[in-house]
Amino acid sequence: MASNEEPVLSDELILEFEQRIKDEEAEKIPLVCQDEPITRLEEEYQDNEPFLKKVKNLSKTHDRIRRCRGDGNCFFRALAFAWFESALSDNNLYTARLVKLKETCELLESSGFEKLAFEDFYDLTLQQFEQAKASDPDMLLVGFQSSESSNSIVMHFRFIASAFLRIHSAEYEPFLIDEMISIDEFCSMHVEAFGRESDHLQIIALSRALDVPIQVVYLDGGIDDQCAVHEFWPSEEDKSKTPIKLIYRPGHYDILYNKN
Repeated sequence: MASNEEPVLSDELILEFEQRIKDEEAEKIPLVCQDEPITRLEEEYQDNEPFLKKVKNLSKTHDRIRRCRGDGNCFFRALAFAWFESALSDNNLYTARLVKLKETCELLESSGFEKLAFEDFYDLTLQQFEQAKASDPDMLLVGFQSSESSNSIVMHFRFIASAFLRIHSAEYEPFLIDEMISIDEFCSMHVEAFGRESDHLQIIALSRALDVPIQVVYLDGGIDDQCAVHEFWPSEEDKSKTPIKLIYRPGHYDILYNKN
């Protein structure tokens, strides 16, 4: 006799189904978008008073945002794009970052990465960085909207963060006491894994490995009218440098721009 009961889905199948829906929604958005007025966020949160207050206060000092696809790589993609973009208008900064980018090969090898594992990602990242300076600024966005080049850059930046954490494991492993995993396990599961979301350790690692200050503006539903700002400085001496700014909403990073 046939049963009329509905089939019971396992937790694993439910999570897989939910992730597939998220992935399909994410793919409707470019990997990196054209920048847009910050007022778009006001429209987005017009029915959410706590968020709206924060956005209105934020718009006094910031005028644009640039969205990135919410595919789990948004921190690395946003940071990489902003790192490229902010160097294009300053020849000295561009030269310094080109040197730093070339030094990442030594960083990866000294942390135990085989050259064969990262050289394709590195070569494409270097090529895009050099082309960005030599061509129309709009071509930077075109490069970051191409899956092949954009995802290669994301992977190279993930490897940079992983290499830094592995080399400085004694400093950062204590942060993982609650997870009861080693820094090598953390890097394998949470840093090098494509599509895995990022947190403070990944931000600290890239800030220090690339010698770039990063400010993350937190937009959430808290009672304060102002967004909290988390600052990541490679060293005390770097506090005179202009930081890259990202805006964080629960589970997602985009790029934030100051008013000129």
